Amino acid sequence: MRHVSFPTGKTRTREKYRVVYTDRQRLELEKEFHYNRYITIRRKSELAANLRLSERQVKIWFQNRRAKERKLMKKKMTHFDGSLGTIQSDSGSVSPVPGSDPVTCSDMSGKEQPFDAKEVLVNIFRGARPLP
Repeated sequence: MRHVSFPTGKTRTREKYRVVYTDRQRLELEKEFHYNRYITIRRKSELAANLRLSERQVKIWFQNRRAKERKLMKKKMTHFDGSLGTIQSDSGSVSPVPGSDPVTCSDMSGKEQPFDAKEVLVNIFRGARPLP
């Protein structure tokens, strides 16, 4: 595929344009994403104006960034090795998973209930809310 550069920061591949964001634009978009994974209509408009992007570009950047986050979380889940009862971090270190033995917790009534710590960790990595 042949790429043609334009002075506007866009590259053209056939009939599709790919925007190359400036460092400042990426920084501001990442900062906003850090505080809010989903952007409001009002904030999208403000960001687009401040960064000299279209609202559509901001919207798509957020969609792509959420997809990237999901992909990273899925990759982290592949580091989880339930058969050995360990979790491997990005640095490669391995930590034991609490809950290899049966664990109990108190419910709202104060009654002890068993729960599976591995299942709780898996749900946290998947973004699900842990059960009380």
